[in-house]
Amino acid sequence: MPSTTEQLHQFLGEFKKEQLADIEAAAAGNDADACFKLGALYANGLGVKQNSQQARKWLNKALKQQVTAARTLLAWLYLNDESLGRSDSEALQLFLEAAEAGDSDAQCALGDIYLDGAAGIEPDPTAMLQWYSHAANQNHPKAQYMLGKLLAEGRQVQQNDEAAFQWLTLAIMNQSEPAQRELAMLTARLSHDQLEQYKQRMMQQMPQTH
Repeated sequence: MPSTTEQLHQFLGEFKKEQLADIEAAAAGNDADACFKLGALYANGLGVKQNSQQARKWLNKALKQQVTAARTLLAWLYLNDESLGRSDSEALQLFLEAAEAGDSDAQCALGDIYLDGAAGIEPDPTAMLQWYSHAANQNHPKAQYMLGKLLAEGRQVQQNDEAAFQWLTLAIMNQSEPAQRELAMLTARLSHDQLEQYKQRMMQQMPQTH
């Protein structure tokens, strides 16, 4: 399924002001997709004045109709918008629901939360690895980068240079700029033979993983 970010980029990138009236009318009729789109417009201040309360109202209507992306976007708002009364616990629950429905953005966000913890939420290396892995296997570039970085550093997971090399390479293929710097640091400490072995084994695995 397309991630929340991919859906938002497509909708917001193609949005025209003259579409607003139709979206508002459909949302007033409780159309799930229109409720999500109107919530996204209010969250981003596109076509309307930015209003987090209105964003929450319409996203809640959408998520009650099982719009997964609405859960993820609302969770982001709860984490980052002080006007809503920052609620890490509500964000966590929404992320969990969206992640279990397959949204890679929510899965990666859970990896972030369990990596460092949040208010009332303890760091959890096992959960962190689980959710980053789910997202990375859906080609989520940040999750791939984070897995590669953590494996290269041996931070909260056992150090594994080869796995780090593979994830960072995949992240770069998905346009992750931070992964380029991390891979450069990793390869600088690898011998030529190690690097060639990692490349060969990765090439052999590619047909099975893609």
